[in-house]
Amino acid sequence: MTPTATLLPLLWLASPALPVGAFSYSEGLEAAVDDGWVHDERSAGDWIVDQLHLSVARAELPVIARACLAARSGDATALRLLDDWVHHSRESAELRLQTEQIGHGVWAWLEALGAR
Repeated sequence: MTPTATLLPLLWLASPALPVGAFSYSEGLEAAVDDGWVHDERSAGDWIVDQLHLSVARAELPVIARACLAARSGDATALRLLDDWVHHSRESAELRLQTEQIGHGVWAWLEALGAR
């Protein structure tokens, strides 16, 4: 594939039309702005890096890595267990719904790519 052809699917993933990530959910950024923790470009960058280090790198990425291994090996039981863990790790119904909506968005993206 050409660089342009490989870039297009990534741009779809980053599109605000697809309900994933920060385009749909701020993970508390509005509250951080309201409280004055985020007030300029530097503090916004610091806040984003903290979110990546404190939640994404410690919880989301390890689960994704294990899910990829389970999917490649056809281990449906491991995938169900990981799904259950993620579902139960969300502190509220709203966070569970957010996670489910993001998952549906990623699924739709993969279907559009023919990767499913």
